[in-house]
Amino acid sequence: MKNKIFNIAVAILSSIMLLYFFLYKNGLTQLLSVIKIIDTSWLLVAIVLMLIYWIIEILIIHELTHFLFPKQKIRKSIKAAMSGQLFGAITPLQTGAQPAIFYALVENGIDPGSATSILMMKFIIHQTILTVYSFIIIILKFNYFESMVPLLSYLCVLGFIFNSSIILAAIMFSINKNFTKNLMLAILKFLKKVRLVKNLEKYEIKIEENLNDFHNNAKLILENYKVLLKVGIINTIQLTIFYIIPYFIYRSFKLESASLWNMLAAQTFVMMIVSITPLPGGLGGAEGGFVLLFKVFFKENILPGMFLWRIITYYSCIGIGLLFSIHLPKINLKKMRVFND
Repeated sequence: MKNKIFNIAVAILSSIMLLYFFLYKNGLTQLLSVIKIIDTSWLLVAIVLMLIYWIIEILIIHELTHFLFPKQKIRKSIKAAMSGQLFGAITPLQTGAQPAIFYALVENGIDPGSATSILMMKFIIHQTILTVYSFIIIILKFNYFESMVPLLSYLCVLGFIFNSSIILAAIMFSINKNFTKNLMLAILKFLKKVRLVKNLEKYEIKIEENLNDFHNNAKLILENYKVLLKVGIINTIQLTIFYIIPYFIYRSFKLESASLWNMLAAQTFVMMIVSITPLPGGLGGAEGGFVLLFKVFFKENILPGMFLWRIITYYSCIGIGLLFSIHLPKINLKKMRVFND
């Protein structure tokens, strides 16, 4: 019950922050003034695209999980994916997504080592596709947007370095057992110094056991190029679907001069800004980036447009994810904890 109350409280607080932004900037007033002229058919397409985005997220998790566990049910992958959407939305840099999916997978009978390898492969594939996608857009469309956002070059460099560093660290963690073991032992030694860990030798045995499962499964997935290629292609489609949602919101305002390609590129730059914004959901960076890069398209409708975009692409993840999180079975931490006392 406490976890449910916490989840609801986070969702409400996040919503209040958005409402404050629009009340302060008079965005809600503008939205109400144009709501009568919005073409709901275009807006419906944007909503359907977000639904497809979630479906693809479920398919990615299920594809990787089903490879190691052929008896895995799709409904379990649905719960894992949607709880990940919630906790990714309410934590800084989406750091809560992986643990939430991990807990859901382990609760459904997948051992911690296998669950970790599944999530690590998913993470590496996603970050690689995201970084390559962003790099291509930077090469093709940077000059077009640079005049609109003077600091865009610095933001792009920071975003690209940040995402590339994460990929390298994740790959090193996945393929180098000694690196992973030494890193975890270093953390444990630090915890022992601050008296949070007592029996270091027992933890060392646990690390060895779980690392063997993790690296064996990670190696198995990495060696299966068909699975990696399939998930990579699906992930690329997923990103593209997410990136074109602003275009259909734009068309709902009965605007049509901007091209789908330019809107996709603008959204790619926005997500690079979001990736280096440390607040939950990229709060501030997402809204500011959208205004900076999309105001040339939406013009006076930029705040209502941004309001609809955040509802569809961000707050919907909290709302729908919250439903799945509330109905998830209670997690038995004693059974799934990697380091039991």
